[in-house]
Amino acid sequence: MKPISQLTEQERAVLVLLAVGQRNARIAAELCISIRTVENHLYHIFHKLGVSSRIEATLYALRNDLVSNSEMSGTTQDL
Repeated sequence: MKPISQLTEQERAVLVLLAVGQRNARIAAELCISIRTVENHLYHIFHKLGVSSRIEATLYALRNDLVSNSEMSGTTQDL
C-alpha cells in the first residue's frame, strides 16, 4: 500500500495547499478549519509519508502527481 493512500481526504487537501506554497493560516482559512487542526493534519501527513519537513512533503506531492506544474507556477507564497 502506498503511503499516499493512507491519507484522509482532508489530509490530502492540506497537502495540496502546502505543496502550492500556502502557509498554515491560509490553509486553515481555505479549508474552514483552525490553524491547530492544520498543524495536526501536517503531523499526521509527515508521519504517514515518512517525511520530516514541508519541503519533503511538497516534493512527495509533486512526485505523486497530487499537484501539477501549472498549479505550482501560478502561485505566490504568502510572506
